[in-house]
Amino acid sequence: MCRALEAALPCALRRCAGIGSRVVAALLCALPPFLLPLALARADGHAVLDANALLAGRLDEGLLVLHSGYRNSSWIDADALVWTGADAGGGDADVLVVSVRLRAPHGLGEARFGRFILSTGAVRPVQIDGASALGRLPNGSTVELFAGMPVVPELGPRAFDWLAGARAGQWLFEQRLGAGVSYLHRRDAGELSAEELGADLSATPLPWASLHAVAAFDLIYDDFAEARASALVHDEHDHVELFAAHRVAARLLPATSLFSVLGATPGAELGADGSWNAFPRLDLGATVALETLGDTLGYRAALRSTLRFSDVTESDLRVEVTRRELRDDGWSGARVSGAWPLARGLRAHASVELVRADHPGTRGALWPWSRAGMSYAIGARWLLSGALGLRATPELSRELTALVRVGYRTEPWP
Repeated sequence: MCRALEAALPCALRRCAGIGSRVVAALLCALPPFLLPLALARADGHAVLDANALLAGRLDEGLLVLHSGYRNSSWIDADALVWTGADAGGGDADVLVVSVRLRAPHGLGEARFGRFILSTGAVRPVQIDGASALGRLPNGSTVELFAGMPVVPELGPRAFDWLAGARAGQWLFEQRLGAGVSYLHRRDAGELSAEELGADLSATPLPWASLHAVAAFDLIYDDFAEARASALVHDEHDHVELFAAHRVAARLLPATSLFSVLGATPGAELGADGSWNAFPRLDLGATVALETLGDTLGYRAALRSTLRFSDVTESDLRVEVTRRELRDDGWSGARVSGAWPLARGLRAHASVELVRADHPGTRGALWPWSRAGMSYAIGARWLLSGALGLRATPELSRELTALVRVGYRTEPWP
């Protein structure tokens, strides 16, 4: 069965991904035998397999992306994300995601197990080796449970590292009002490193208006770790959003980390974002926000426009200018990007960005960044795309990067 799984990948893709496909095959072969042929199957009219290799630097360095799911039945799918060439010699790989998701009929629940990123309710997102289960009742009640071990690179050893949590929610008034309470408990080497209690609220009182809010309370530091709220008014083309947020960056780190102390300064923002369809093919937008970091007050502002050249093909030109200032640092930037179809199956895209710092010092007056690329659909199943990027940063006078993507589907591209 493991050999059959590797055979499901085209030969050229296996040569590009190398060790990555073997790592994914080995991990997925640990699944129950009756699930494997359903989760990752060849093109037999029942299932679909997407395989993509994103290559950078060495030929054996890049990202292997796999996704498979039943086309006619949405009750099972599988995902895998592998970083290939993880060591200097290019002979190793690191699994970022490999999981299988099972869904109950009629949306009554779902379960996921393997390695994945869990984000639920208001508690912090976590990457775990474990399982989660979600159940839904006809009256709108939901209960989610999760447990596992925090992910370490290359499936390394873990001593008494584990995490667990839950979320309970309720929808009312035909899902126009929903609320939930979530909890997360995490230990590193047996020591308590994170404990949060969160609450989330979502309301749609009118078809054109919605409210969303989340808050997470850190039970270790006895203070709010994050709070966010937004109010959105919109129609088919235009929208106006008011938002506010308060967060402590250190909440993304375990309490046992030194950086959780160094990064404990809270930050907040209050602002608005809007978009207006000025003409059938022209959208104008803006964002304005006040920001704080500790006792320091700053702001950010942006203007943007999108001009679509056709209602049939995905071709457009985008322009954005940004200004940001906080503490003694400030910068202004401008970005122009676009995408154009050149021929059947062939598309080109490019962007140019310039940033000017208020106090560049000896790092140069302008920091440029540019990217150009093309994609080509080879027949109905293969996709080949590539891009070149050139930039200058405060640390590097110039840097050239390249990205190649090779994609294959057992079913034709839509």
